[in-house]
Amino acid sequence: MAVDLSVLPEPIQAKALELSGSIEFNKSITKGANGYVLIGTNKILDRAVVVKFYYWGGGDHAEPALLAALNSDHVLKVFDAAAINEEDAYFMTPFCEGGDLDDKLKNSKFGPLQAIDVVLQIASGLSYLHGSGYLHRDLKPSNIFCASDDKYLIGDFGSVVVQNAAGYAQTLTRHSLLYRPPEELALKQSFRQGDIYQLGMVLFQLLGGHLPYDERVWLTSKQQKIYDEKVDIEQQLYATSAIEDRISKGKMLDFSSLPTWVPKSLMTVIRRACAVDYKNRYAATADFCSILNNLRSKVPDWRIGGDIVLHRAKKQIRVVSTVKGLRIEKRINGGWRTERQLKPVDWAQAIQMAEGL
Repeated sequence: MAVDLSVLPEPIQAKALELSGSIEFNKSITKGANGYVLIGTNKILDRAVVVKFYYWGGGDHAEPALLAALNSDHVLKVFDAAAINEEDAYFMTPFCEGGDLDDKLKNSKFGPLQAIDVVLQIASGLSYLHGSGYLHRDLKPSNIFCASDDKYLIGDFGSVVVQNAAGYAQTLTRHSLLYRPPEELALKQSFRQGDIYQLGMVLFQLLGGHLPYDERVWLTSKQQKIYDEKVDIEQQLYATSAIEDRISKGKMLDFSSLPTWVPKSLMTVIRRACAVDYKNRYAATADFCSILNNLRSKVPDWRIGGDIVLHRAKKQIRVVSTVKGLRIEKRINGGWRTERQLKPVDWAQAIQMAEGL
C-alpha cells in the first residue's frame, strides 16, 4: 500500500516525492522516531530500505553526507544521506527484517553471557563511531538493529554529532529522555562517556532490568495526582521535569528488578558505566569492552527459555518451579535427574546451589 506523502511537511514532502522516483514507499512508522520514517523498496538496489527525515540543526549535528562514509560490521550501512535545507536532512539505510533490539526484548530473554555478547557487538560499533570522531547520543534498544539472530548493528543517526578536539560536543538538541545522560542536562554537552552511559542502560535491559517507557510510571504517587490534573503538553512537560530530576540524581536504574541469576560483577559494571558524574565512568569504549571480556569467562552461562538452564562444558543444570516449590535438576543421559538433597527456599538460593554443583 502506497504511503500518502502529502501529510509530510514541506520541504520534507518535496524530497520524499523526489526519492519516490527510485523508491516505492509502502509504510511509515513512528516507533522511536524523532522525525519521519518511511519504508519502501529501492528499485535500483532491489532491496527494502528505510529513509529517515530528521532535524539536523544546520550543523548542530554531523554533516549528513559524511554518514554515508561510515563502514563497520556493527554500524548500519548508510546508502545515502544529505541535507535538505538548514534544518532538515535525511539518510537511507537497509531495512532489517530481524527488527530491533526492543522487539527482541519483548519476545525473548537474554542470559548474562548472551547479554555480554550482544553488548560487545554494540560496543564494537560504538568504538568505531568514536574513533571516526562521532558521538551517537541516542543508543537505546529501538536504535539497535538485528541483521540476523546473532548480529547486531547501531542505527538511527539522527542525533549523531561530531566531537571537538577535547572529545565532546556542545549541543542544544535533545534525544530520548530516559537515556539522556546527566551531563547533557547540566552542561548541555555530550561526551564519549554519554554513549557509554547509554550502553550501560542497554546492558541493564538485556539482563532483564525494568525500564518502563510510560512516563507516568516514573512519577511518585503525589506527582501522578498532579500529572493527572494536567493535559496534553502540560503533562509531558511536568513528567519530563520529574524524570530529569531522577536522571540528575542517578535514580533511573532499579537494580532490584534484575533477575537473581545476574551476577553482582555485571551490576558493578553497569553502575560504573551509568555513574552520574561522567568522569567516574569508563573513559573509553575499549575500557568497557576490556572489563566485559574479562568477565565473560567467569560469568555463569544461564540461558532463559522455557526453563532456566545453566550450561557448562560437560553438564547442564536447571531450576524448575513446581507447585511444591523450586527444584534443581541435572541433565543425565538425555534426561533430567532431581538433586533431591538440594531444597532451595527461594530463587536466590536455587541459583546459588545450582552454580555450586
